[in-house]
Amino acid sequence: MKHTLTKLGIAFLLSLFLSWVLLSFPRILLPLDNKLHDLMFLFRGELPKNDTVLIVDIDNKSLAQVGQWPWSRNTIAQLINNLTDAQAGVIGLDMVFAEPDKSSPHLLKTKFPSIQQNLPNYDKILAHTLQHTPVIGGFVFTDETTSEQVIPLIPATFIESGIKNSHVIQESNGIVTNIPILQNALYSSGFFMIKHNEGGVIRSVPLVSKYKQILFPSLAFEMLRIRSGAKKVYIVGDEHGAAFIKMGQHIIPTDNKGEFFVNFRGPKKHFKYISALDILNKNFNPKDIQDKFILIGTSAPGLKDLRYIAYDSTFPGVEVHANVIDNILARDFIQKPYESKLYNLLILWILIFFLMWLFHTLTSWLILPVSLLLFSIMVIAFYKTLFTYGLSLNFILPIIAFLSTLILSIGLDYFLASKQREVAKRILGKKVSSAVMQHLLAHANEGLIEPKETEVTIFFSDIRDFTSISEQIGSPKKLIEMLNIYMTPMTNIVIKHQGTIDKFIGDSIMAYWNAPVPVANHADAALASAIEQIELLHKINIEIYKKYKLRIEIGIGLHTGVVTAGDMGSEGRSDYTIIGDNVNLASRIEGLTRIYGVDILITEAIYMQLKNNYKTRPIDIVEVKGKTKAVKIYEVLTDFSAIDDKELTMYNQALKLFQSQDVVTAYKLFNELNRVYNSTLYAYYTKRCQYYIDNPTHSFSIIAKMTNK
Repeated sequence: MKHTLTKLGIAFLLSLFLSWVLLSFPRILLPLDNKLHDLMFLFRGELPKNDTVLIVDIDNKSLAQVGQWPWSRNTIAQLINNLTDAQAGVIGLDMVFAEPDKSSPHLLKTKFPSIQQNLPNYDKILAHTLQHTPVIGGFVFTDETTSEQVIPLIPATFIESGIKNSHVIQESNGIVTNIPILQNALYSSGFFMIKHNEGGVIRSVPLVSKYKQILFPSLAFEMLRIRSGAKKVYIVGDEHGAAFIKMGQHIIPTDNKGEFFVNFRGPKKHFKYISALDILNKNFNPKDIQDKFILIGTSAPGLKDLRYIAYDSTFPGVEVHANVIDNILARDFIQKPYESKLYNLLILWILIFFLMWLFHTLTSWLILPVSLLLFSIMVIAFYKTLFTYGLSLNFILPIIAFLSTLILSIGLDYFLASKQREVAKRILGKKVSSAVMQHLLAHANEGLIEPKETEVTIFFSDIRDFTSISEQIGSPKKLIEMLNIYMTPMTNIVIKHQGTIDKFIGDSIMAYWNAPVPVANHADAALASAIEQIELLHKINIEIYKKYKLRIEIGIGLHTGVVTAGDMGSEGRSDYTIIGDNVNLASRIEGLTRIYGVDILITEAIYMQLKNNYKTRPIDIVEVKGKTKAVKIYEVLTDFSAIDDKELTMYNQALKLFQSQDVVTAYKLFNELNRVYNSTLYAYYTKRCQYYIDNPTHSFSIIAKMTNK
């Protein structure tokens, strides 16, 4: 409980700190967060193409044939006329004509007054074209104050609704528009200023901006408004600024500054491009133009209108407008409302407390795989939130929270575990004999606890039907008391015979001999310990029956083999253990005592090493679960086994008959033995013989393949 409260306290402090960072220093983590959002776009890849918007490209091919930029205004007029003849829906000019056309022939009269005939004025030609075509002109705002310009007239009313703090919407000090003859000829205009976001990457663009307290639309937005026919546009918000723009049937979400987050469709040339040269030469299919949003701009590097987006570092600025138009028409917006701060905080607190609780409940080996799984789920969730639900949330902070919680949880667990190991060291020191402990202390510099291969005799014991016993006793306190009555003397017997207690696994005991210090005749020492435990159990049962009205039975499995023994990574004997296949085999042998109904089972490996005389009998040849090598096993008989010589002789005879495949005769003997002595072992062999009698075509095997542990 104390550790749980400690972790909850750390979770609270971590949540508080990261919340403070988010609210007080929001721009500190912005670069990383933006990079992660860019990666999301790259991971999503390009979306399917559509033909809603078309770009007329003043590309290198056009510049090579028509001439360097700026082109004469009559060429621009011809370009627009050809598009209008093809029934273009609305045309947007991603350019501004801030000075008169210096290539216009009429200017020759100023140099040569003697010229009498009328020469064409290219600016007038373009102005005439603009008056009679569906063209939206372009202009730019600047941060510097400019000289008086013709203020663009927008044939619509822009209304701020509910915005308490209108200063959050961007307002510029200067404006650069077209020369008066052209600006006055335009039906409408829109600014095409694109400011780079953090890191020089374009992620959002303003849909509206202010100049002299007047709201103006962007080029892309005005093209949409003209096409929709809306005469009123509402910029709706609250005390924090703008929230969305309502234009006819369109509800367009923005941030509080009126900026629109662009859901870029892919890298450059996602939309259809037609070279301006092909338009001038009428080398195009009119169906590609008819009723489309047409943007005239450039992809030529020399004209310096290339931008940086998540997909591309040389992205034509004109295609940014195309993406905005397509986003609004498709209504697959990416929103970053002011309330997203609240969502970010909520996610942060829930995530930290959930992770701290989860890591507290998980075992150490599960923490890493579960962390990887949860991290993957979190990434997928943010991806789905961004592209399926169109909500842009802070992503870097949850990652920092995730990693911080993981590191703090692991670090705290390590610190607490270190403290617990100090306590465990004192407790586990009682689980080896004083002679072993003294030997270890005396030879501490000889590397006795370093991992190495050594031969040991391994001991496993287990209380049979422990679940039923637990239910009978009922009280956990009484169950522990009963276990202590049993475990304490059994542990003392192991230590008395120079054994090392490895661990207690519930009601089971695991021990071994010949490590960490050598034990002479370790097979005999282990078996002597097992026999003494069985004999002592009868006395222990007297006490247990008096207190709990039940008796316990145990099974003991012994095996000798090579294992890896040593300190597995921590200081102190408490971390000294053995591992290897032979450990697993010894555990399986103990499990077989239930099947055969015997107290002690040993393998042939230990049987061959015994120096003293013991009363034994062969039991079977088994292939335990998870192993392919058969092992011969023996029962060690004690004074309490209640097997006389007659029974033993009859059993050995029956076993030999079975192993020689005379299952009919063997069946008769085992059946008789079971009738007289009512033994689990004899019932087992009777059933086994019966199987081969009933299935004579089945291949006989003296090896018993065990399918359970």
